[in-house]
Amino acid sequence: MSGRELEPEARQWVESTLKSLSLEELCGQICCVGGGSDDSTVDYLAENWQRVPVGGIFTWHGTLDDHRRRISRLQESARIPLLVSSDLESGPASIVDAPQFPDALAVSAAGNAEWAYAAGECAARFARACGINWAFAPVVDLNLNPDNPITNTRSWGDRPDRVIPLTAAFIRGLQEHHVAACAKHFPGDGVDDVDQHVTTSVNRLSLEEWKRLHGRVFAAMIGEGVATIMIGHIALPAWDGDKVVGGIPRPATLSRRITTRLLREEMGFRGLITSDDMNMGGVAGCLGRPERTLAIFESGCDVLLLAHVPDDFEILLEAVRSGRIEAGRLRASVRRILELKAALGLHRGASFAPEPDAADRLRWQEIAGKIACSAVHCVRNERGVLPLRGLRSGSRVLTVTMSLDESELPVVDEELRRRGFQVDHLRNPADFDFFRKTGRYDAVFVNFAIKATWCSMTVRCVGPRNLMFMNAFYREHPAAVFTSFGSPYHLRSLRNLHTYLNVYSDSVPSQKAAVAAWLGEIRSPEGTPPVRIPGSGLD
Repeated sequence: MSGRELEPEARQWVESTLKSLSLEELCGQICCVGGGSDDSTVDYLAENWQRVPVGGIFTWHGTLDDHRRRISRLQESARIPLLVSSDLESGPASIVDAPQFPDALAVSAAGNAEWAYAAGECAARFARACGINWAFAPVVDLNLNPDNPITNTRSWGDRPDRVIPLTAAFIRGLQEHHVAACAKHFPGDGVDDVDQHVTTSVNRLSLEEWKRLHGRVFAAMIGEGVATIMIGHIALPAWDGDKVVGGIPRPATLSRRITTRLLREEMGFRGLITSDDMNMGGVAGCLGRPERTLAIFESGCDVLLLAHVPDDFEILLEAVRSGRIEAGRLRASVRRILELKAALGLHRGASFAPEPDAADRLRWQEIAGKIACSAVHCVRNERGVLPLRGLRSGSRVLTVTMSLDESELPVVDEELRRRGFQVDHLRNPADFDFFRKTGRYDAVFVNFAIKATWCSMTVRCVGPRNLMFMNAFYREHPAAVFTSFGSPYHLRSLRNLHTYLNVYSDSVPSQKAAVAAWLGEIRSPEGTPPVRIPGSGLD
């Protein structure tokens, strides 16, 4: 999409629309607000469009019908069609009744570009069916630091050679089906050990290293024609060493050197640039409103993501009236916004597309299952415990979920019971005497459900739950199996485990694939994992 010429009719719409916009409408186009999944916010926006004519909205989780109902009301209220965005990072995840794909890192572990394309295609087809036209995906950050708490299974890996062809295929799957893709988070997350939702993340690569790693990936995305790029609250001191609060380097969302000089001018990106959520601690901790609002726009962002209205809208309006923001700069950003809307066919009223049929649903579900099975990676099987062919119907098994939040893995237990096993379950057993309880079971499955969760600030298994490892029950038990359904890096801190698998996702297909792998119903592939795994001999 980016860099491709519009048809004459679409170009004419862009120019005539741009010419017709009032100053209020120009400022409104810059604002992409949240709340697309909340009826009260939808009501407020629909009833106040004349006063606050925003250009886009972000929506969270919902059913096809709920998304369609809310988005339809918003599009009917707006004079200029809306960009409707959602996080579609590994398929149509925010559309809860669409086929669900494994996490991006699992898609990368499977290593099949056709399947990556299918994940993008499925996301786009369901998105357009309910009115979503802009995917905040793919996450092209590299997992260079195993302790980074926000990339992890959202990332496609730690090597550009693997990440580039798979994310390029995913982008084609989206954009060839009329949904704009968004490569994020420029200039590259995955280096620091903090979360930009909480504080400013710092990419401390040298300029040479950055060009070889993140720079190469983003350059490839630009070459692929990605429609939009998201700027993270991530500093790149090798390019802009200016400091903000506490001596922290300035994040890219506040840096004209990074957003405009590097991305726009040096790398030649011609598409739409959006900020990440402008309320995250990584930028809000540097500047308060109204200065933060203006600095993000002045850095070179065309869209202010999750803008607060009417506050941010009025801040922009006053800045243009006072001369701080030049009208030409404002119009340049709005032109790019309108060009994207035209490229998506929104100017023709094409806000919705038909819902995919049952045959397509089945095809995508089968591909999701193939991805999950192909992603299973047996990292360590030192005692030859796997596969567990000795278990019989009626065997007693214990499943243990280790999680930092309320996450569970219910499909694991369902699949085991479906095969005739008697299943007991525990969650986070902070129990010094846990080892005494395991002897009554024929098999013990300890399952880590820990992955990137915003504001958690860790992807390690931490806290009192680790009391269960006292006395190392797994040394004595003949069938103790550890599996991660999230972060692949647990062997860094749990170094003595004899039997350990990564499945890279807690999706339903991934839970089914793990059970099948334990029981020898599928063979764990022997390909290269998508990330280096410290402590495994594969780093």
